[in-house]
Amino acid sequence: MKNHQPLASRTPWLFVALSALVGCTQAVVQPADTGSTPAAAGSTAIAWQSGAARFNAAMSSLADQLERNIQHKNLLPAVLASTFVNLDNLDDTSPLGRLITENLIHELQVRHWNVYDIRLSKAVAVNPAGEFVLTRDPKLLEYQYLVAGVLAGTYSITDNEVFVNARVIDVNTGVVVSSGQISLPIDDFVARLLVDGDQLKPMRIIRGK
Repeated sequence: MKNHQPLASRTPWLFVALSALVGCTQAVVQPADTGSTPAAAGSTAIAWQSGAARFNAAMSSLADQLERNIQHKNLLPAVLASTFVNLDNLDDTSPLGRLITENLIHELQVRHWNVYDIRLSKAVAVNPAGEFVLTRDPKLLEYQYLVAGVLAGTYSITDNEVFVNARVIDVNTGVVVSSGQISLPIDDFVARLLVDGDQLKPMRIIRGK
């Protein structure tokens, strides 16, 4: 007959083993104490993020503002997304302006907005490089959209930040029905997006103290 040890006598060993395991886990997760002033909650996680992750988080925040500030989303059954432009030249944009629009199309769609992509072609173009349905050729674009609103926005570049302003405009009245704004630090990720790949303009980065 096997000698079964009472559960009560085994419990302390189980407790000690679990306590040791939890203690080891906490030691790995918790940052080392440097003796400096404790950082604000969440700042450590933000510091670990890449430039792309910070950009995506900022776009999510911008979409949250647009969602929160609109009063009657059901009155705008469809919104057409346009490219964000340079505030100092409304006919000019950059990879940054195009990527802001791309991200907001996604962020608004997952918040149950109906967003039109104006670059949809009338037909699928098939060639040895692949199959394409998005285009910027005016001759290939659909020319009629039943939309009630337009997503538009600008960005403005300062020494070490880019200020982004977004708005949803009622196309029938011109009234801004929602808006949001964020600032992006000019880190390596944003700096590369501010350089137009066709013109390769150099840009100086001034880092804050």
